Amino acid sequence: KAMPQAWKTVRLLRTFWRKHIRHKWHDYRWLVLGGLWLTTLYLGYTGFARYFVALRETRSPWDLFYLALQLIPLQSGAVPPPIPWELEVARLLAPAVAAYTAVQALAAIFYERLQSLRLRFIRDHVVVCGLGRTGWLLARGFLERGERVVAIEQDEHNDFIQPCREQGAIVLIGDATRREMLRQAGVHKARHLVSVCGDGANAEIAVHARELVGARDGQALSCFVQIVDPQLCNLLREQEITTEMVGSFRLEFFNLFDSGARALLNEHPPFDSTGMTQGRRPHVLVIGLGRLGQSLVVHAARGWWARHPAPDERLRITIIDREADRKVESLRLQYPRLENACELVPQQMDIRWPEFQQARFLFDAHGQCDVTTVYVCLDNDSFGLAAGLALFQHVRGRRIPIVVRMTHDAGLATLLRGVQGSGSFDNLHAFGLLDRTCTPDLLLGGTHEILARAIHEDYVRHQAQLGQTPETNPAMVPWDELPESLKESNRRQADHIGVKLRAIGCGIAPLTDWDAERFEFTPEEVERLARMEHERFVEERVRAGWSYAPGTKNLAGKISPVLVPWDELSEAEREKDRNTVRGLPVFLATVDFQIHR
Repeated sequence: KAMPQAWKTVRLLRTFWRKHIRHKWHDYRWLVLGGLWLTTLYLGYTGFARYFVALRETRSPWDLFYLALQLIPLQSGAVPPPIPWELEVARLLAPAVAAYTAVQALAAIFYERLQSLRLRFIRDHVVVCGLGRTGWLLARGFLERGERVVAIEQDEHNDFIQPCREQGAIVLIGDATRREMLRQAGVHKARHLVSVCGDGANAEIAVHARELVGARDGQALSCFVQIVDPQLCNLLREQEITTEMVGSFRLEFFNLFDSGARALLNEHPPFDSTGMTQGRRPHVLVIGLGRLGQSLVVHAARGWWARHPAPDERLRITIIDREADRKVESLRLQYPRLENACELVPQQMDIRWPEFQQARFLFDAHGQCDVTTVYVCLDNDSFGLAAGLALFQHVRGRRIPIVVRMTHDAGLATLLRGVQGSGSFDNLHAFGLLDRTCTPDLLLGGTHEILARAIHEDYVRHQAQLGQTPETNPAMVPWDELPESLKESNRRQADHIGVKLRAIGCGIAPLTDWDAERFEFTPEEVERLARMEHERFVEERVRAGWSYAPGTKNLAGKISPVLVPWDELSEAEREKDRNTVRGLPVFLATVDFQIHR
């Protein structure tokens, strides 16, 4: 028992070093070493001076300085006692500081060879392809979590290479689309692969990674691929769910604008749980209907529809854009329910036009300001801040939040945040898109993870209704407390959804009909899909080393009483699988997909 506890302590200390100390040490190590050298020479000089005074010998300052320097190669410290404490400390400190300095110098000279040696032993790590700002933020986030990170960057002059290395990552210079470079980075041994190199390069990286992983045992490699275009990302995410997982390779697509819209609405919601804003019916103003603005409108509308599905209680959204009419019409075609959920009011204007500066769209016919929340979603930080400040002048003194999208939490965002708290600009908020979306938690909580979590929570809810508890069923715990093996089992169940639906002639499409979660399977379809799920589950468990035994389930011993054919399964166990099948429309709706026949 003592050894596992000791290893646990070591891991905690290593994590603490990585998260709180290592990057600070890299920033100040040469300054600290310089201070140690000066301290060593001063103590050596002072110690020898006191030593010769005690012997009543006279030495010049140059002799004392020379003797202090000779402490480094251990040539002058062996003197008979009594030895002053300054000299005692100096003759121990000098060789130690010299040795550490030499090691650091050699490490700098032979850095590449040392990294190659580290790569031989690293596994279960994170590989990040592309060190733009997105890649750097994700790499830093994983490092702060205590993960080991290997980054691949083609441009050797990239400004983020050195900070990434100082944080503790291994950075390889080369083309991530080359199979050999991915092999050198240990993709076949990694836990996660994140590719942010551009849509075409990302696809090529994913193909090579799948080939390298093959059918390895254990946990699957989760490959996260950034797709810049939101519509293309939705189409690819559809394939991501409907395509059966190949071997041990799980593919996830993500889009920063879609994730950013969700994060922005969570941080600055346009209405509360009752559908009101400060006691008033909400009126949302969106400035700029680009990729972020469109995602924000759709998610806000769907959130409203979930609370108020009645056509006479629509959410009012005013949209300011140079091409507002065309873009709003395009949204209406993509999302047929949008018009039922929202009253969209497009106004075509540029933020530099006098009409925008007058801001009459903020007020109703009686001159009262009826806008409750403003989202500025322009792609240019300077224009966005200028628009936010212009609108702020018209609503000064009113409690109307104005949220300005910024690229990241620096520059103008820092300036804006600096004037907050003074009382004058407290309702003006900066939202750093990259800093809020390029986080491991948001990335890892992708499509498969959300589906797996929803499946587990539905399972726990049904089992609790039957009187099950964590004592009688070890899986009856929150998702975050679930053992990794059971989490992976839920993920593989999510991976299999597309296979089941194809078996009954159904498919998956991006969620445009917000009533789609009411989709119902026929009783025959439920029975067939439940049988398929049980057979998949048994095959997965047997492959993982589980075996059948009557009685209760034993996680540690990998023993389960349900590893039998469907026809021999108890009715209660069959109903578990049926409940999961009935919940598929709701599970898919949580990741913005719907089932169609």
